[in-house]
Amino acid sequence: MIKWKLFGAVLLGCLLGLECQRQDQSTASENITALPMQELPLENLQAFQSPGSNWQIAGRVHSDYETDSSIEVFDGTGVLVNRPTDMAAEDLVTAFEHGDIELQVEFLVPKASNSGIYFQDRYELQILDSWQVENPTYGDLGGIYERWDEGQPEGEQGYEGYAPAVNATLAPGLWQEFRVLFRAPRFDEEGRKTRNALFEAVYLNGKLIHENVELSGPTRGAVSEDETESAPIRIQGDHGPVAFRNFRYKTYNRTDSLTTGAFDYTVYDYSGERLPDFDTLTTVLAEGVTDSLNVSDLSPKDERYAIWFSGDLHVPVSGDYLFQTQISNGGNLYIDGERVIANDGSIDSHLLGNIIQLEEGTYPLEMSYFQRTWNTQLILYYEGPNMERRTLASSAPGVGGDFTRPPLTVQPETGMPELIGGFTNHGDEKRTHTLSVGHPEGVHYSYDLYHASLLKFWKDPFADVTQMWRGRGHEQLLVPMNAAVEEAAEIPVARLQGNELRSYQNVPDRLTGQEYRLNDSGRPVFKSEIDGLTLEDEIYPAESSGFLNRILRYQTPQSRSDLVSTLARGELIELLSNGLYRVNGKYYVRVTEAGGQEASIYEEDGRQVLGVPVLQGTHQSEVHYQIIW
Repeated sequence: MIKWKLFGAVLLGCLLGLECQRQDQSTASENITALPMQELPLENLQAFQSPGSNWQIAGRVHSDYETDSSIEVFDGTGVLVNRPTDMAAEDLVTAFEHGDIELQVEFLVPKASNSGIYFQDRYELQILDSWQVENPTYGDLGGIYERWDEGQPEGEQGYEGYAPAVNATLAPGLWQEFRVLFRAPRFDEEGRKTRNALFEAVYLNGKLIHENVELSGPTRGAVSEDETESAPIRIQGDHGPVAFRNFRYKTYNRTDSLTTGAFDYTVYDYSGERLPDFDTLTTVLAEGVTDSLNVSDLSPKDERYAIWFSGDLHVPVSGDYLFQTQISNGGNLYIDGERVIANDGSIDSHLLGNIIQLEEGTYPLEMSYFQRTWNTQLILYYEGPNMERRTLASSAPGVGGDFTRPPLTVQPETGMPELIGGFTNHGDEKRTHTLSVGHPEGVHYSYDLYHASLLKFWKDPFADVTQMWRGRGHEQLLVPMNAAVEEAAEIPVARLQGNELRSYQNVPDRLTGQEYRLNDSGRPVFKSEIDGLTLEDEIYPAESSGFLNRILRYQTPQSRSDLVSTLARGELIELLSNGLYRVNGKYYVRVTEAGGQEASIYEEDGRQVLGVPVLQGTHQSEVHYQIIW
């Protein structure tokens, strides 16, 4: 029998390309997109080989983004910190070794500091303070470091370094993130190399900066020029302070995989709107044996039919397995008689998945499917112990447009900003009434007109609008062309009740008058009304700084003492020693004008809120602050 496994939040989309979503519908399984990653414990340094005295475990770290090599360490666990000195500046090597690996790690680099992560102790992914560097090289953050040949003439020793596709770095002292899929070199039975090492995908702060970069050999600073199938990760410790947290990984082998035999199938005539009870179907249209799930090839009808598949699943290794289906219309997955994934047709084309435990052996596998109209798609994915996500069986998926051509992009080129209305994602949610504003100064943002809220902000380049214009514009999404930092995306005002805030979360019911006008610089000024309060919101670039300025103006017919201007919301908002507030470790807020009031950190429904009291004994007031990232 199979055993069910229940897990919490999934940390990384499968093979770095999928978003984590959860479907809350009684007729459908959850969309678990990946098996949980293995976490490197950071309660102490036992996960590393002979750590030097420059390495320690901490609970939190702060860094002044304007001060070189600034790092302030606080007691606790969960954060790995390097503080090199003249007497101690050793690299740190993991106790585990890896071949193919999927790695996710957050890191904090102070101003002017430098480090690096060596995969297999040989191939360096650079860590450097590269904030606001216009043309990054292989030596900047996210660069794949160059190789080195001492035998070449002066100035020609370095070669094969790879710069990141875009500078996706955040300001010093903020928590940044690498997500990496690395392929180890391959060797034949005689030890001859048959394939080079490969960085298949490198994401920095959510932005793809390298894809399929092949390395002919180890980069400079490698432990050895000899390559191998397995070796540890090494973190550079002699170039400056750096901190790491949430160090998670999966290692993969290249041999074990699930397999299926041929499927018996039966096609039934069916015209319902939801998945049928197959025991009640009587009209058989076709039946036979197939080695694929190409439902459109198996059915004599193009629409209005249902299919039952049955076959065997061969499991070579015991462990936890994730199964996922992507189905246009609906269908269920059964293993050993147990329903693993349920989709009665209410979740059209979405990925749905569950995790189960299987022992080594062979199991009956059954799938159901029904077709109403339009697309036909049936894909079964899996992931298992040391097995990366793969397709177990599938139909030929439909294509929604030609995305092989160069993307359609927009970049502000004149003295005026570029304004684009459309759809924009915020987390897993598609916001439909948004305005994205691109500035020639190189800082950009998206704003939710319907909810009167700032959604996200990013730096050059501006916008990819391919999904708005190709494939019939089906998704209609504007996609930032650089790493974007997301805001809480709620109206920037709340009511104070006692010591806690109460937000206007049901804003569509109470928010009115949403509009914007263009000022003399061509920049939008947003206006809305809620509970008799008029709110104006103006967001624009700071002069020659790469920051965003924001002015929030409040006006009421009569003074109120219960309103707070909310500048940021998050799980953790920290007041740093330099007077800045760090929000979720991802951006800074500097309050520049608060009308004589003091900014404070409030509690609101389990979150922290950075706020400033407004309209204290007056009919109008405003708050000015900067967003730095």
